[in-house]
Amino acid sequence: MTDLIKKLPSKIKKNKLKVGIFLGLSAYWGIILAGTLIQFN
Repeated sequence: MTDLIKKLPSKIKKNKLKVGIFLGLSAYWGIILAGTLIQFN
């Protein structure tokens, strides 16, 4: 049980990193798509 509690913070940090990368990439692609749509209009 104590081993699990010790491992939890690192798991949360890894998940935060994944979520941060995912949000960054989706925001990046969103800006690119918005820019291309504005140019075509």
